Amino acid sequence: MPLPDPLRPLENRAFRVYWLGQTVSLVGTWMQQMAQGWIVTRLTPSASVVGSIALCTAIPTVLFGLKGGALADRRDRRSILLVTQSLLGLLALTLAVLSLTNTLALPHVFAVACAFGVIAAFDLPASQSLAPQLVPQPHIARAVGLMQASFHGSRLLGPAIAGVVILRLGEGAAFLANALSFLAVLGSLLAIGAVPPATLAVGGASEQGFGAGLGYVRTDPVLSRLLLLVFACMALAFPFLVALMPYYARYVLEVDAAAMGTLMSCSGLGALSGTVVLVFAAGRAFRPRIAIGLLLVGVCLTALGHARSLHVALALVAALSFGTSIYMGTISQVVQSRVPNELRGRVMALFTIGFVALMPTSGFVLSILADLMGLDRVMTFAAAAFVIVSGGLLARTPNDEASPPAPSAGS
Repeated sequence: MPLPDPLRPLENRAFRVYWLGQTVSLVGTWMQQMAQGWIVTRLTPSASVVGSIALCTAIPTVLFGLKGGALADRRDRRSILLVTQSLLGLLALTLAVLSLTNTLALPHVFAVACAFGVIAAFDLPASQSLAPQLVPQPHIARAVGLMQASFHGSRLLGPAIAGVVILRLGEGAAFLANALSFLAVLGSLLAIGAVPPATLAVGGASEQGFGAGLGYVRTDPVLSRLLLLVFACMALAFPFLVALMPYYARYVLEVDAAAMGTLMSCSGLGALSGTVVLVFAAGRAFRPRIAIGLLLVGVCLTALGHARSLHVALALVAALSFGTSIYMGTISQVVQSRVPNELRGRVMALFTIGFVALMPTSGFVLSILADLMGLDRVMTFAAAAFVIVSGGLLARTPNDEASPPAPSAGS
């Protein structure tokens, strides 16, 4: 019996195995994200130091992210991921050993964050480009939605598990769980076997380096506006859900690790709910969906800045994540569907920079402002700026039908 339309990509064995491996690994990743944020706030009460940890990941990603995108289009993406995922697992194991031996200090966290940024610059473009490559063209939007569901579903499970683990066994156990989770994604990559290479146009886009990807985005007014919309969200909204959430939990709400895990899990629940909506809405007009996400983010971020009750904060975080999921997931669906396979790695590298580089950089700046002005005022300011900037960009984004995708370079 065939699966329902939203789940049709799972009929493909290679995609199904890869999706399952990624889901397990992402649960471990969010456990580490939670544990690292919690241990850093224990080592220092400064919001700017918390923000600077994320910045250490951003800098090498900016320096090497464009090379990573070009490499993902020139080499076997599966082979790249086997190397990068192994290295990321070793970094998690390093944190686990240092934490379990009570020798973990801030310099260690900074060093691992820098190393993570270098590896992520090559890992993320390959990872984002491989999933659409495993399914037929008509299923790409659904496949992207399912990958988003995996990402956000892990945000629901990972922090909740980490909160309990940290209280009972300490942060080191959460780091160790993440290290072990990489075995799942490595096993899935080995299980799917060789992947047909991306179509390479001789003398065309595949041989022009990263500039071909940037040039392609410039020729498509929809893609260029969507890229700016991603940057707006990463700079003004997402840092509060990731980089600054541990600080908000410990010093604004004044809660323990278990409550912090529940807070992040509610964020995952909201994001997963938004992704489920997107899986069923794939193929419909994208601008109304982005507008709904935009308004939710603006309202909920403003309210969250003034919340002092854990229960109120839980509801607002869930709604805020729902809005960001609708906003970012819709953009990802449109981009992955419009970009030809031979350019997907380089185009997605631009979006990777927004997520892994711009978000931590902005988080660092916002954390400094939080030390000076208070986190509630910074959140209100950021929410207003996000609505104004994103609303203006969305109003200037052409309808999908009015602006068909540009032809593949070199075709």
